[in-house]
Amino acid sequence: MNELATTTQNQIVLDDGLFDKCHRLAEIMASGSCTIPKHLQGKVGDCFAIIGQSIRWGMDPYAVAQKTHLVNGTLGYEAQLVIAVINAKAPIVGRLKFDYFGDWSKVKSKDDKSDDVGVVVSAIMQGESEPTTLSISMAQVGTVRNSPLWTADPRQQLAYLGAKRWARLHCPDVILGVYTPDELADTAREPKPITATVTDINAMVNQAVAQVSAPAAPVAQIEQVDTAKLAEQIVRADDIDSLDALAQTIGQHRQTGAINDDERTILGNAFKARKLYLTMRDDITQVTLDEAENARRVLYDNQAKLSPDDFESLDNQLDYHLNQLMEQQ
Repeated sequence: MNELATTTQNQIVLDDGLFDKCHRLAEIMASGSCTIPKHLQGKVGDCFAIIGQSIRWGMDPYAVAQKTHLVNGTLGYEAQLVIAVINAKAPIVGRLKFDYFGDWSKVKSKDDKSDDVGVVVSAIMQGESEPTTLSISMAQVGTVRNSPLWTADPRQQLAYLGAKRWARLHCPDVILGVYTPDELADTAREPKPITATVTDINAMVNQAVAQVSAPAAPVAQIEQVDTAKLAEQIVRADDIDSLDALAQTIGQHRQTGAINDDERTILGNAFKARKLYLTMRDDITQVTLDEAENARRVLYDNQAKLSPDDFESLDNQLDYHLNQLMEQQ
């Protein structure tokens, strides 16, 4: 019977059998094309490091690899993965909680520095009854905000940042040495046991060997996509046809793996907001004086789905259109 043993980086290095198995799996991973990101292809050493990190977290190394990025020559991990690790491995009861404060409607750009708009990250540590909290505002964010999320959904991006800072302060052992792309660009509690068996590692190696041994169809190189540029094109689209064409382009990039799930969600939210704006803008030109009250109500009912600038623009357009109709009477 195999016994569960806590696996650390030292154990991997000192156990010849375990080291060889991890190295073999790293070679198999590095030989992949569509199963791992381009920056890991042919990089046995980087794949080996990801395998060691995955074992400590108790996660599939291939899944972890898909959530990595190369930033300034350093390997970074997506915030989504970091939060998943915190929720699963930190010495907390339940999951991280996020409570937003302030008037988020006034956050109009990714460069916003409002000190009264932010989020409180909290969790109850094991053995305690009161939550341990960390508050962060837009004013406390660094100057590097490269993710398109800072433009399309700053609330979510600030929550990501708050969660990472909370973990580094209150349980740094869980994500020690793990950084996200934004962080890299900006240049006595017991943790939950993370266990793995030699059988588990054998299974991963055997599965990977089987995948590599099977005949594989030629795989096209994945195109690198500038999601920030796509998000900007969505915001600047001036008609429904142009917007729908962008949606088709995004769909094609998603099918080829050029954009990940987080980026698809961000771009999807930006698409919905822009399509709502364009639709309402076109509808306003058809509003009659008898329909004025209902048109105004529809606009205000959708205020939360629009950016502050778009809402103000539609409100002004409706006023102008109604004034024109009144002058024609």
